[in-house]
Amino acid sequence: SKVGRTLKGPQIAEHMSTEVRDVSQDASLRQAAQLMQQWKLGSLLVTNSHSYAGIITDSALARDVVAKGLDPNMTLVKTCMRTPVVAIEGSRPIIDAVRMMKEKSTRHVAVTQDGAIIGVISVSNILRYYSGIA
Repeated sequence: SKVGRTLKGPQIAEHMSTEVRDVSQDASLRQAAQLMQQWKLGSLLVTNSHSYAGIITDSALARDVVAKGLDPNMTLVKTCMRTPVVAIEGSRPIIDAVRMMKEKSTRHVAVTQDGAIIGVISVSNILRYYSGIA
């Protein structure tokens, strides 16, 4: 039977970024961009007063600010964040993260363990893994 069989292949948790950084949904887009630059990250989880409300990415930031002509000093993160947070269990095989990114049209997926976010896996993490085995 398939029940209880061990998952084959590398697990998501082995290749994710363990640096979980966040920004308030009420911060400005400029503040979010400065944090991404400071921490050299392509995404930040977005917090409201009690939990993670969404995720904001460098590409969404650039697209929304430039294409829509938004003022990064006046526009709040919550207007550009993706919600809800797309998440996947860290014990799942890395190919499942690839499938989820394709299905959800996202390049950044939060990684969970027992319901808590423990990291983020991005396209660049996955490319790094696959280029290492090629």
